[in-house]
Amino acid sequence: MTRPHSVHALGIAAAVGIMLFSGCSSPLPTAAELPDGTFRGTSSPDDQGAVGAIEFTVRDGVITSASFVVTDPDGTVHDADYGLSKSTGEPVDEAFYQRAQAAVAAEQVYVTQFKEAGDVDQVDVIAGASLSHRQFVEAVEDALSGI
Repeated sequence: MTRPHSVHALGIAAAVGIMLFSGCSSPLPTAAELPDGTFRGTSSPDDQGAVGAIEFTVRDGVITSASFVVTDPDGTVHDADYGLSKSTGEPVDEAFYQRAQAAVAAEQVYVTQFKEAGDVDQVDVIAGASLSHRQFVEAVEDALSGI
């Protein structure tokens, strides 16, 4: 009669393993569930060492302000000048500049969607800016980690 217990234990072990390896985590709270305050967080570095940082303020269950900035290890901010030569002000590489500016624009769309929805799970990935999306979500997760 030990066999049913073994099958049961095996089932429990499999379920736990699936949860551990699938990255299951509880959903993050929405703005409506957060206390009033200002929240700050950062993402892990990407392959080139760039880090995303978010700051947002919640008042009465609504995100009233939010900003997200990605910065390279040397301090270069991913903004309207990202991808331009510091000495000439011209694109170093036109294709890179176009991709860089598309990512910067997408990052601002992420901020807008986050403010409107009040829920990071409602921020849609934009083609060509999935790395920025990952960093955005990680930064929000970090900002809410102490809640």
